[in-house]
Amino acid sequence: MNNFQLLNYVKEYLERSFFHSANGSQQSTLWISHTEETPIAAINIYEMGANFILKVRIVDIHLVKLKLQVTRETVLIKGQPTASTTVEGYFRPRGFESLIPLPHPVNPESCWAEIQSDGLTVHLTKEFGVQQSGVWLEL
Repeated sequence: MNNFQLLNYVKEYLERSFFHSANGSQQSTLWISHTEETPIAAINIYEMGANFILKVRIVDIHLVKLKLQVTRETVLIKGQPTASTTVEGYFRPRGFESLIPLPHPVNPESCWAEIQSDGLTVHLTKEFGVQQSGVWLEL
């Protein structure tokens, strides 16, 4: 493959990627960093004995409606822009999703969340009666 073929391949890949992202699809990420489309700037997990505190820094949190789904292994954050962020005929922001894996199984029924000025804080309780599972792959 010569340099021109390689450059053409990269150009086509970028065009396809841009086309799919511009068609109104939501951005899904795993441990993301801040981008223009995603207002999540940082994710931190703190272990406090039998609990975890998940702090998610969200830029302009007052412009987003949030939904959380907590499972034993993950926290899924879904955000939809509020009506005040839409400029009729010019600008309509899209939603986003971020899947955050947890370092230890938690009890989803005992969690609670609070919105603060700089983001979201989720309080989670570890579930100790569960064996952590893992898979070993032999290569």
